[in-house]
Amino acid sequence: MYSLSLYMLFNEVIGNKELKSQLIHTIQSKRISHAQLFLENEGSGGFALALAYVRYLLCENKNEDDACGTCRNCTRMDKLEHPDVHFSFPIHASKTDKINTSDDVLPIFRNLVKTNPYFGLEDWYQELGNSNKQGNIPVEEAHLISKKLSLKSFEGGYKVLIMWLPEFMKGPASNNLLKLLEEPPNNTLFILVSQKADNIISTILSRTQIIRILPPKNDEIKSYLVSEYGLNEIEAENNTHLSERNITEAIRLSQQLESSSFNIENFVHWMRICYKRSVPDTIDWVEQMAKSGRETQKSFLKFCLQMFRNSIVGHYTQGETVVMTADQRSFLEKFSPYINHNNIVLLSKAIDDAHYHIERNANPKILFMDLSLKIFLQLKKA
Repeated sequence: MYSLSLYMLFNEVIGNKELKSQLIHTIQSKRISHAQLFLENEGSGGFALALAYVRYLLCENKNEDDACGTCRNCTRMDKLEHPDVHFSFPIHASKTDKINTSDDVLPIFRNLVKTNPYFGLEDWYQELGNSNKQGNIPVEEAHLISKKLSLKSFEGGYKVLIMWLPEFMKGPASNNLLKLLEEPPNNTLFILVSQKADNIISTILSRTQIIRILPPKNDEIKSYLVSEYGLNEIEAENNTHLSERNITEAIRLSQQLESSSFNIENFVHWMRICYKRSVPDTIDWVEQMAKSGRETQKSFLKFCLQMFRNSIVGHYTQGETVVMTADQRSFLEKFSPYINHNNIVLLSKAIDDAHYHIERNANPKILFMDLSLKIFLQLKKA
């Protein structure tokens, strides 16, 4: 599905056309800030853009607007094995498994990037084998970074550190990085790809050039899903709207091959038992939904929110601006009268709150039962 060399070229990174031109210009004009913070919301392609930027910087035969893709340095970047490019990211440190720094799980990280350069934190935690455990960048990592960057460049050019999610550094690690940023070794480039700059100490922020990365446009995400995942136009449109301009989430939705039928079948069944206020049927449904897994539950809740919004929009547009599959449209033609201005706000808030708490490991049985009871009440406000 992927050809990694393409996804580390500027031309193939989704979105941010103007920003890519600016980054290219900084290299061509030799005005490269030694410490740059790529600030994004998840799913904006910050890490992929950082790879393209470093690739262009190190390329031996640069074109006017992109790396050549074939020189020795480009080939090394294909494999994420350039000797002057170092990676740092959150890990699940473990004395038992002898995991102390990013290098200890670097092959796993490389494989994830090669599979999907638009991966997110949840994807990474799943690769590590514990999606519910919080990662961090420990002080041992900072010591290793300092040691690596103190060495001479293998190729005589830049040494580069790409740190993904520096907000996961604790105090001691942050202080060690701060020392490096204050007195950087010659020809060293730090690229910090962050999603929560507020969690980075202010002294580090003040020493970086902040580069804001915009999320991809809907049509860019849709085209990507069609070309790379073989989705049809309606499926790609649905996943794009559900993702809310988050390419990482759009990919997750597209990888769940059975999610579309799962979502519509469960939504229809759930709404019917909620309308009937059948507590025994609701308990049975909640038991089954609780077994489906957190990612499936999150996807389902987003689907429910989309269906509610499609219902209310359809009232005012006769469905003309609502993109739906035939199954979705068939059900909403009968169901949408029960979603209106009297309950749409509270229904949307209930779903949003449930999604928030599922992300934070709420008990799914309690959560979906409570949510069902709230929907019981709101569906009677037709």
